Amino acid sequence: MHNHMKNLTSYVQQILKKMNFKNSHLALLFVLSFGFFASAQQQNIDVTAGETSVIFEDQFLKIEGTVTGCDNHTSGINNTYVMLKLTNLTQDTRSFKIQQDLFYDGTCLTCGKDEYLFSYTLAPGEVKVGKCTESDQSMRLYHHMPANLSPVVLTNYQLNVSHQ
Repeated sequence: MHNHMKNLTSYVQQILKKMNFKNSHLALLFVLSFGFFASAQQQNIDVTAGETSVIFEDQFLKIEGTVTGCDNHTSGINNTYVMLKLTNLTQDTRSFKIQQDLFYDGTCLTCGKDEYLFSYTLAPGEVKVGKCTESDQSMRLYHHMPANLSPVVLTNYQLNVSHQ
């Protein structure tokens, strides 16, 4: 590892000299610290995935959901989501909308609310998957957080798909 770091340092210094940076050591430190910080943040999330089930499927689109625990040690947020996986089953670009009707403790809290209507466009054969490292609410459904923080739990959901 030490040799790799030494080689990387030398390589970056050569590039910085060619670019006429006067404070090449400062620039090098910035580049390396940013890389280490980004890497540490990505590695500091424990992901626990459960079983995957098909939520919706027609001749154009397949939507699957996986209950996934996302324990982010950096931010201290430990939530569980249903991560969505959208698959374009065609050889054409597909555009569609999904209305997320989310029921918490038996009551729909999102039914008819525009902020839970999301638009998507998928290239032919494209697969898009929600991830713990992203905060895109269109690709995940909030399920719950630890019970000692909030007793609210997703008890049911419906994804209403409309093709465009």
